[in-house]
Amino acid sequence: MSSQSEKPPGDNLPIKQDNIEATSCQTMDGTTHLNNPGPSGSRRRSNPYCFPENVLCQDVTYNGVAVTQFTAAMDSIAQLKIIRSLLMRSDDVIIAAFPKCGTHWVSEMLNMLLSGTTDYVTRPKEFEMLELIEDATALDQLDSPRVLNSHLYIAHLPEQLVEKKVKLVHLIRHPKDCAVSLYHHWKQRASEKFTFDNFIKGYITEGYTDRSHQLDYLRQMAQFEDANPDHPIMHIHYEDLKRDPVSMLEALSQFVGIQTSRKFCEEVTSACSFDKMKQADKTRELPQHLNKVFSKGLKIYRKGVVGDWKNMFTVAQSEMFDQFLARQEEKGLPNNFRWQ
Repeated sequence: MSSQSEKPPGDNLPIKQDNIEATSCQTMDGTTHLNNPGPSGSRRRSNPYCFPENVLCQDVTYNGVAVTQFTAAMDSIAQLKIIRSLLMRSDDVIIAAFPKCGTHWVSEMLNMLLSGTTDYVTRPKEFEMLELIEDATALDQLDSPRVLNSHLYIAHLPEQLVEKKVKLVHLIRHPKDCAVSLYHHWKQRASEKFTFDNFIKGYITEGYTDRSHQLDYLRQMAQFEDANPDHPIMHIHYEDLKRDPVSMLEALSQFVGIQTSRKFCEEVTSACSFDKMKQADKTRELPQHLNKVFSKGLKIYRKGVVGDWKNMFTVAQSEMFDQFLARQEEKGLPNNFRWQ
């Protein structure tokens, strides 16, 4: 990885895989909850908001960034080491996004643009999701250009990303819509005590979940971009893609270096409508190691609309979330969200 005068947090920090510290968090009622010991010596935070266990903060960092538990069968640190050492190609494209910002949708569209057909990819995107790949050598068998995807922070992505100038397609979504979608996604593996009210309170509590929150993800992406101004990054707002998908696909085609017609972009848009994508996904099977995690199946497509947060948030919850956003704004919000 080429050296830079300014690096985003965690980019070249020492690995802290064995530096495990007990920390605490203060919940909305002002109570401080200490971590409880977890697997492999890590510490699990107590869980007053009844989140699924696998999304709780482990208080383990790698390369300066909190570690996410991928699946029970994977050692997260070992997996991150493999990911960081992956050999990248100069024509690779990585779709990078906080969860529930449209990764499945854009992955399907991008694969169609690059293949020149409206045929659906026969395997789900989890086969090319860096943090969920059981055998990394399988990536070597993929034809170029590869369309990879990840929810990981930049500090956990392959080291060669900068050197090879791997194209990043960064997806952004309205924070409240993103939160609603994430709640329903996590609820698939949670108890009935995991209410939306509990989700909001835990989500906006610093250090409660292993992924932190969407605003932290956006900040680290902005820091990376500031430190690497020549790196090819295309930011796509979910709302823009819903409003004018054809124009966005034309821009995406230019970004990845292919020529295509507006007519073909219209065909891709039609093929990637929410209902058609949902239907196509029914014929795909998750990798075997993930079937053990999602024994009842994994529902990815729920509504796929803009502004659904208005049907979910109460006035009090919306005000609570607005206060959270105001605190984040004081730290600097790097992106102009589409608020409609």
